[in-house]
Amino acid sequence: MNDERDAGTQRARGRAEDAGAGQAPRIARFAVLFLLLSVGLTLAASTTPATRLVHEPLQRGVARIAMWILAPFGESHVRGASLDYKNFGVEIVEACDGVLPSIIFLAAVLAFPSRWRDKALGALIGLPSIFAINLVRVVTLMFVGAARPEIFEQVHIYVWQAIVIACAMGLWVFWAERFVRPRAARRP
Repeated sequence: MNDERDAGTQRARGRAEDAGAGQAPRIARFAVLFLLLSVGLTLAASTTPATRLVHEPLQRGVARIAMWILAPFGESHVRGASLDYKNFGVEIVEACDGVLPSIIFLAAVLAFPSRWRDKALGALIGLPSIFAINLVRVVTLMFVGAARPEIFEQVHIYVWQAIVIACAMGLWVFWAERFVRPRAARRP
């Protein structure tokens, strides 16, 4: 009886090792594609047309929506991408418009082995979520800046940037586990 159990364990271990060895090229392909897409999308986002057509409208939109959210809590004003709340002002710049974490997320979705329909669903779920998270970031930073301007930079740089990137990657894991992996597990 033990011999049968040992043989079954060895067969299962062998299949797992074979599956692991088969995964290496897929992992390498994902890593290379992710890197190439990240660099390519970042370069595309840093062009003059991208600044004019994507960044500047996003910066103004984030500032305006944040002003609407902040208005019930105190005096807030917006001029272009400049946002003032209770005499604390910031300029929404390219690094704060949500594009970079969106690029990271989109590169991960596009590089992941899945159907194009699944990739489109990932983008449809993830990109608006990342921009919503970025808006929460801007609003909470305005609260922090108005109440405790001495800690604004630390919260801005060390806390919220990490949170936004972590949320982008968390959204990617959610998409892959919820929408892609179940379909892959059903395949023979």
